[in-house]
Amino acid sequence: MSKIKNKKIAAPQKVLEPIGTRIAKAVFEEKKISERIFGYISYDINFVKATYAGKTQRPAKITSLEKGIVGILLIDETSSFEKIGLILGLDVVNDKAEQSILRTAIETLRGFNAIEGDDSCMALTDAGRTYAERGERPDTYTKSFDIYIDKSHLSWLNIKNCIGDYLSKINEVNTPCDDLNLSLEQIKQYAECQAQDVHFPQNRYILESAIWKEGHEASYKVYVCFVQSIASSEEVRALVFDENSNALNPIMSEQINSNPELLAELLENCIKFECEIDEETIVLEGDAVETAKSEISEDIKEAEKQLVLEEENAHKASLSDTSADSSQPTNTTNDKERLHKKALYDSLSFELELHKIFNEDDPDEVWLISPWIRKGAFMHDRGPLIENFLKDENKRVFIAYSEPASNNDGKPMMDEEVEPGIKLLNEQYPNFFYVQLPEFHLKNVIEVKGDQKILFSGSFNVLSFSVSEEQKHVRREEMTLAHHTVAKNKYADFQLEFAEIYATRIQKEIENIEVASLANYQNERLDYFLSIDNPEVHKLFSPIEDLLEEKILGCLKEELYKKLAKIGQELVVASNLGGLNPKDKKKYHSMLNDISKEISNNSIDDPSTLELLENDLQLLELIHDKKIFPGKITSTHTKQPSIPRKQSNKSVNIDVECISILELKTMIDEVMKGSQHGTRITTESVSIAKKMCSPNNLSLENIDKLFKVLAGANVLASAIKFGIEKKMGLADVHNSLRRIIKRCNDFDDLSIIYNKEQKRIIFDIEGLQFQYEKFEANDELMEFIKKHINRAMRWNGSKTFLFSVEIIDIATKYIVE
Repeated sequence: MSKIKNKKIAAPQKVLEPIGTRIAKAVFEEKKISERIFGYISYDINFVKATYAGKTQRPAKITSLEKGIVGILLIDETSSFEKIGLILGLDVVNDKAEQSILRTAIETLRGFNAIEGDDSCMALTDAGRTYAERGERPDTYTKSFDIYIDKSHLSWLNIKNCIGDYLSKINEVNTPCDDLNLSLEQIKQYAECQAQDVHFPQNRYILESAIWKEGHEASYKVYVCFVQSIASSEEVRALVFDENSNALNPIMSEQINSNPELLAELLENCIKFECEIDEETIVLEGDAVETAKSEISEDIKEAEKQLVLEEENAHKASLSDTSADSSQPTNTTNDKERLHKKALYDSLSFELELHKIFNEDDPDEVWLISPWIRKGAFMHDRGPLIENFLKDENKRVFIAYSEPASNNDGKPMMDEEVEPGIKLLNEQYPNFFYVQLPEFHLKNVIEVKGDQKILFSGSFNVLSFSVSEEQKHVRREEMTLAHHTVAKNKYADFQLEFAEIYATRIQKEIENIEVASLANYQNERLDYFLSIDNPEVHKLFSPIEDLLEEKILGCLKEELYKKLAKIGQELVVASNLGGLNPKDKKKYHSMLNDISKEISNNSIDDPSTLELLENDLQLLELIHDKKIFPGKITSTHTKQPSIPRKQSNKSVNIDVECISILELKTMIDEVMKGSQHGTRITTESVSIAKKMCSPNNLSLENIDKLFKVLAGANVLASAIKFGIEKKMGLADVHNSLRRIIKRCNDFDDLSIIYNKEQKRIIFDIEGLQFQYEKFEANDELMEFIKKHINRAMRWNGSKTFLFSVEIIDIATKYIVE
């Protein structure tokens, strides 16, 4: 792609990981070592966004005057209006203004029940004493407020708090809903969590009344992931992942875990969902439970024990690692190169491990052996990982899936949406391998790095859950880490299975390959299998290697024969044109010697090729040396001059020589090979071209006149295009070409190729092509073109229009027979 200057290229956007991967990463960091991830589901928290008009009593700071009044009453117990005024320095007897100020303050205190009695004797109420101690008084105000209510789970009081900063992400229905008819006490419970500015007893905000204004159905989407303790199956907890924050929501997790009814409901849905998306995850009933438990592999049991022990000794392991590092510093680098894996993986944790394998471990090969390939996992997760990994040509990915099971319901083992992607990977990346193997049921993943072979093998486990006061038993596959000797043997087995299938594929490919493609044929997959140190694999591919060598040798024979034939033709032309100069003669000697070496090195014993080589060598020896200054040669060894050919046209000068169309083509090819473009068109060459297109030649009696008209038209078309010729136009040239089209049936060697869209016409005489632009062919001419039998069907790349002067010069010197 060409570089665009002065244009800023936008930085590539970070591709967001699939939701499953993000959930797994967040949960993996939070869960305990001895907890397995069972699965996750999306959960829409459905609630009503209820709006109320509330009346709230809240504390308000009392004024200095009010504070003085209650202070007096707090000390003196009782007092009169006049005495309070006197203590405060107010003349309430004679000054009406000061009397009014005190009267207003006392009435205010009396209004919120802080004092009781008349002007002769006033005292603080119990509430008044509280206000006096705190310096506050009750204040009533009205305000609209919203609370979120889950009608199915009324005990969930803090939905708004759980959503937190992402209230704008709520999906709300515009259509209003009916009044929920909640009591004031119920509203207070929700408001205490969600609207503390209207009701929060701890701060003495008391909601006195709430009137329904409106309500709307709404929802908020989260993902609920369940983890189960390996040590105790009863210990199941939910971890909530919020896609908006891309993190776990601990408040919401706590709320769900504290609600047994909701926890059981969501776990039940999760079990159903896992069974739907994974054919091998099933709910067991009756005798099937004990049967499945008896079939749990020892690998699973040992791995579970190891994880429990690992958690118990986590801090000890940390101290042990530190000690080992300090005592053996020389092995640090090698230790980093080693791959360290867990003993047991649940399905979601193993997806994380796959990401680590592809993105961090830097392995040489990854083998993914699974009974099926499903679009959910492959299209959004595995596929991108594989494609990115394959960009390094030194790495390889192997995928195998199963033939349909005998009890299959007809569902394909590879989803149809996946197949195009698999085929594109196969076409575009020679380091990608995929096969379909005979029926199998368990997964295997092999990671190869140097001499390390890491095998993760699938085994069925039985998980028990308490759901809705009953036990549910679920059989599902988990991945265990196999012993290194098992991994090595399994790796060799899979290599052989892949080799058997690819041997057949590659053999068919080589058998059907076109000869023209053999010279540059490469097959990286063939090279891979030939590099495997396994006699069984070599036995499969040795015959294919022999077949390829045989076909390449046959291609080489054909190529050498064509070269020798071409050299022979060129030597004949050179002989007829007076010989070869020493430089060219040396060049031909070198070419024939190179061909002779190739024949010898490849043990080619084809009689026709050897005979052609001998003939070319003899012909080269017999060709005269072309001299720059021939002069007269008096040597007795000089050969007699050859008798000139008989002239076919009396009107042609006696110096003009007759040549065949093949010799003509060879001469013109040599001219065009000599440089990138020809001689500049002159007025003299234009004059000659006009004579070539004269009525005498337009009679088109023979091939010579046809060639001369085409050569002349070639010069004139270029001269008109570049403004050298101003009297004639393209229409005059095209008239000559129309004459040729109408006489085309008189020439078997002539081919006419016309491109209607580009308005370009090509005349081909035994491979010698002349091309003309802006040519309009009417219906009459198209009939001639369509009916004419062509030998050539397309442009051969010849650029005779660049060498029009040289070609017309040849046309004046030779007569084409």
